[in-house]
Amino acid sequence: MARFRVRWGRIAGLLVAVGLVAGGVKLLTAGLPPAPAHSRAAPDLTALPLVEVCWLELSRSDVWGQLGTAGLTRTDTWRNTASALLVRHPKGDVLIDAGYSPHVHEEVAQRPWLARFFNTVALRGLRDRASVSEALQKVGASPGGLKWFIPSHAHLDHLGGMVELREVPVLLPSEEQALIQAWRERGEVFPEHALAVEGRMTAMAFQPRPYENFDEHFDVFGDGVLVVTRIPGHTPGSIATFVNLSPTRRLVHVGDTVNLAESIQRRVPKSTLLQFFTDTDAEAAGLAVARLAQLHDMEPALHFLPAHDRDAWERFFGGAQTCVKAR
Repeated sequence: MARFRVRWGRIAGLLVAVGLVAGGVKLLTAGLPPAPAHSRAAPDLTALPLVEVCWLELSRSDVWGQLGTAGLTRTDTWRNTASALLVRHPKGDVLIDAGYSPHVHEEVAQRPWLARFFNTVALRGLRDRASVSEALQKVGASPGGLKWFIPSHAHLDHLGGMVELREVPVLLPSEEQALIQAWRERGEVFPEHALAVEGRMTAMAFQPRPYENFDEHFDVFGDGVLVVTRIPGHTPGSIATFVNLSPTRRLVHVGDTVNLAESIQRRVPKSTLLQFFTDTDAEAAGLAVARLAQLHDMEPALHFLPAHDRDAWERFFGGAQTCVKAR
């Protein structure tokens, strides 16, 4: 019996050692393959109307940096934000993302146990919460001035705030519209959020014309200011939204395809844990990250804005509840 216990102890020790080695290899080899070769279709930005873009911060928290990316992250503390982007255009304001619902804790309590556990953990430490209406007011805007709401995708921390903006039209890819409409069969979208936008969604009409390193795009106003491309993987209809203030002052909001801008610089996906809990298609999400990394190499001056990377928001805006125009 003693010999049997010793033998099992050795086996257990070997398994632990193998696990540690495998984990170490995964940390050191997390990089994604390059995206397929693609020429750059640089947009013509010489005749843009005067617009401004505003950072509306709706909540924030601090998260262990290693949860942000695969591999060995460079970020000790992931300064997480749930924010909206407001584009003030002569033809009407456009809101990108809306943060959490004011009733998010009650909504989470109704979820299946695994989703309830993950969402409850994610909500811990949340502070400085503001409603969309309050955030709009701080930059001199109002819900009545919104022409469109564009969700980067339909998860609770991006679509939830629409429960208080029930008159604003919603513009989104057909794939994300289908995801929202299938909320009864699928678990990604909260029923409260799906019902809040029911009956006022319009599908984007993507044009098969190249834009940067994408093969198709949708120009919201037709003037080059606000341009949307598809980056599926996190959800079927996840998007990248380019905001062009001038030929030299540009950003691209990439939703939750990555959590930290360093993922794009290093060409690595999100952490394995967050891929498991949040991505619909990990392979497609990895390809989207590789494409964004390729774009970063093509156009280094373009500012990449992951939805939850507060440091990246600060680098572009300077501070929350502020607006910037073309230089």
